[in-house]
Amino acid sequence: MVLVWSILAVGCSAPESGWQRLWYDEWELHHHGDRWLRGVPAGERTVTCSEPGGELRMDLLNTGDEVVEVRISGRELDERWTLESGGFQPVVVDLGPGEARIEAPVEVVLGSPRIGRQVEEPRLLVVIVIDTLRADHATRELMPGVTGFFADGRRWRAATANAPWTLPSVASTFTSRPVLELTTPGGEIAGIPAGLKTWPAVLHDAGFEGGAVVANYTVHTLNGFAAGFSSFRVPDGHGPEIAPDASWVAEAGRRGIAAHRGEDAFVYLHFMDPHEPYRSHDGTGTELPPLQPLARRQREAGVEEAARLRERYAGEVRYVDGVVSDFLEELPPNAAVVLTSDHGEGLGEHGAWAHGPSLHQEALTVPLMARGPGVLAGDVHEPAQLLDLAPTLLDMADQDPADGFAGRSLLAGGSAEPIVSVTYSAGPLRWAWREANHKVEMRMAPQPHLGGEVHRPAIEAVPLPSGAFFVDLTVDPGEDHPTAIPEAFAHRVAEVFARTAGRTAPGMQVFAWGEGPTEIVLESERPLELAQAWSPSEIHASHSDGRFTLRCAADVVMCGLTAKPESVPAVVTPVETGPRWWGIAAGEPVDPRALDLPNVGGPGVYLWWNPERPLAVGGYDETLERLRALGYID
Repeated sequence: MVLVWSILAVGCSAPESGWQRLWYDEWELHHHGDRWLRGVPAGERTVTCSEPGGELRMDLLNTGDEVVEVRISGRELDERWTLESGGFQPVVVDLGPGEARIEAPVEVVLGSPRIGRQVEEPRLLVVIVIDTLRADHATRELMPGVTGFFADGRRWRAATANAPWTLPSVASTFTSRPVLELTTPGGEIAGIPAGLKTWPAVLHDAGFEGGAVVANYTVHTLNGFAAGFSSFRVPDGHGPEIAPDASWVAEAGRRGIAAHRGEDAFVYLHFMDPHEPYRSHDGTGTELPPLQPLARRQREAGVEEAARLRERYAGEVRYVDGVVSDFLEELPPNAAVVLTSDHGEGLGEHGAWAHGPSLHQEALTVPLMARGPGVLAGDVHEPAQLLDLAPTLLDMADQDPADGFAGRSLLAGGSAEPIVSVTYSAGPLRWAWREANHKVEMRMAPQPHLGGEVHRPAIEAVPLPSGAFFVDLTVDPGEDHPTAIPEAFAHRVAEVFARTAGRTAPGMQVFAWGEGPTEIVLESERPLELAQAWSPSEIHASHSDGRFTLRCAADVVMCGLTAKPESVPAVVTPVETGPRWWGIAAGEPVDPRALDLPNVGGPGVYLWWNPERPLAVGGYDETLERLRALGYID
């Protein structure tokens, strides 16, 4: 049955140049299946064009269950489209002077309706993320098309992801905020917290129309990634076995760019190849066993199996190169283009497969290439980080970064923010810091004696050893011979750790380093609870007779202490037990809410207070479902 509704509406006038969004204060996200549009229901709508040569643009989406007809009529104008349930139709209508009427049921969404005239030199920004692509596979041998396209562009040869799996890495990249600022004290991250600006939102506010085509289900509209996009395609399902092929992403990207000719636009394409399960694209490969048991160190790969996995991964890289390079060659010559990955992939190094738990270089080093107007050609060998990508993209689109961005455009040298990468995928926190070619990794131990949310059990059957490890990547690029942290680096590492990991939990924080074994004693009339507790060795906590005591054999202890809501401590008194207290005096009561983190000046104990952080994220339960289906969490 075909439904036809007659609609009356509001008038709008076409500007002399550029584009005007229609009914913009009513725009909301609507969807059917894998397609999400930001726009308005087809209520009583009319459009008035005061000059000849105007265009009406929008995307039609039938979110209802019935077949419908959409009609746009006016003087010398009568166009109609029939849409099945879930049907989609981009619309470009030439308007003469006068009124045009839109007729459709309210189940039809008018996606990003706008009126105007084509711009002579529109700007186009194309952002391509190839999920799970290692930097050492983005070579002329495996990716001749992509590397050839960027041969006269700029390439950062030591680009680092700030997390070794998709959700925290892309959330940090979109917001230019450190991963730990987006993470709960218990280690959960479910997307982009409400209220944070993203690079797509900045471009949208500047008048750009943007579309996303995403094959990875964790980067979803429900958990905050759709802000700024007028259209967003993400599969309506869970699990890597049904992730769309690269050709689906590329073809949808082509259609999106074509729909935005003559206007400032941006496109975000997120390919799932070569993410596991590694597929054969020539029809000759046999099915491989799942990677999850290898990723969790539940078994080791045999020699033949390891060789097959590496070759299949390389085949996926060759395949996605063909798809992406064909897409790149069709772009307008003045397009600004960036290609990167969200993280790398373990292929057996250090006994690690896949990604998530490991912070070794194969999981963190990603390709990063840019080409376009104003981008100087050449290679950059100094370390860079994806935290700086959002301001770089805005720089390429001639826009200023948003307030609150921690990063700085890589075209201007990048930010001074420390390069920190983190993961909770192995259980307890793993934290890595890099400065030039010096790298420190700290792997925290489970804390079974503490219980509750503070104890995150290791999910690896044979966990990597906990501890603090230093490597000089110049002499040990494979990270095969880690050592203890040299004294020359200990102070900088401690300061960065305190100012990144130490900002995760709200409330009172206690941080000790450099004088293990450690004993920390605080006197408090009200009971204290642990919101988080990290150390490379076990922490023992007790509270009796008004004293809270922490004991640990390690040099590094980081604890977030809270009180029950009805009993926030007005004062605490640090007790002299050995390690030096910094910024406060032992034996003297202090209000912890008045303390900020002092400069980390040397070994000892530090006490400060963190304010609450807004971490509300939409689609939390749905996000957890997707993460379970992808094997990231149990």
